[in-house]
Amino acid sequence: MAKSDWDPDYKLPGNKVVNLCLFWATNYKINSSLKTIEQAEKRLKEHNIGINIYPSRNYTKSHIIDVGDEAIPPQDYDKLRRKAAAVFDDQKTTDKIQRLPIIFCEFVARGYGLTVLRGKNSSWLAYCLVSQTLNQDYSTLIHEIGHAAANNGQHSPQKSNFMHESSYPERTIMVKAQIQLLARAYFVR
Repeated sequence: MAKSDWDPDYKLPGNKVVNLCLFWATNYKINSSLKTIEQAEKRLKEHNIGINIYPSRNYTKSHIIDVGDEAIPPQDYDKLRRKAAAVFDDQKTTDKIQRLPIIFCEFVARGYGLTVLRGKNSSWLAYCLVSQTLNQDYSTLIHEIGHAAANNGQHSPQKSNFMHESSYPERTIMVKAQIQLLARAYFVR
C-alpha cells in the first residue's frame, strides 16, 4: 500500500451511508446494543460516512428472534440468519437497500462479536453477531462491520486501529484504505 493509504484523517467524498438491519435474539438479556451502535456511528462520522439503522437503534419487539436462552452454537449460525430473514428480508422492500444484518445475541465462540463470512462459513452475504458483553472500548460493532466489508477475518497489527483484535488501547483509528474498502461493501450506498 502507498503511504497515503494509511492516512487516519481521510474523509470519504460524497454521501455514503452504512445500512444496517438490527435484530435481537431472546438469549440477549442485557441490552448493551446502544453503546456499540453509538461508537460505530462516531467512528464512521469522523470519515464522512453516515449510518442508517432499520428498524430502530433501540430494542425493537418486531425484530426479536426466538432462540431460547442458550448460546447459539456455530452449526446454528445460518439457521439464526434464516430466522432474521423471515423477520425482515431487505430484498423485498420497496427501497431495495441491502442492509448488513446485525444480530445481538449470545453465541458459542471466543470474542465479543463474530462476523459470519460468505463462502467460508455460509452461503449468506456476511452478517454479524454481537454479544451483550462488550469490550471496554465499545468498538465491537464497528470492528465487525469492518470484517463484513472486507469479507475476511483479518486483524490489523496496529493496536489503536479499529480492526485490531484487542480493545486496549482504545481502537479509534480507521485509515484511508479501510474507509475505501468499506465504501465498496454491499451494505453501503
